[in-house]
Amino acid sequence: MVEYSRSKMKQNQNKAIFQVVAKLLHVSVKKINLNTSVKNLDEYDSLAILNIATFFDKKLKIKQKNLNIKKFESVKGLIKILKKNKVKF
Repeated sequence: MVEYSRSKMKQNQNKAIFQVVAKLLHVSVKKINLNTSVKNLDEYDSLAILNIATFFDKKLKIKQKNLNIKKFESVKGLIKILKKNKVKF
């Protein structure tokens, strides 16, 4: 039961992150998943990476100087950053 709850919580967190990324990229949330990156979505470009990094810097108090901007090139990388900084979404 506990494992199910953790899995469900993780899904909800990912869904919230997908929604934020979709909004920042100006695309449907249906286009966003764990594998979304600069390699497979045209809207996910260098400006989008900066917008995403800035959003998390302002909203969640994660300072960009402490982050590897390269990790913002994918949703998977973004989730790792949030996890590393113990950000609950």
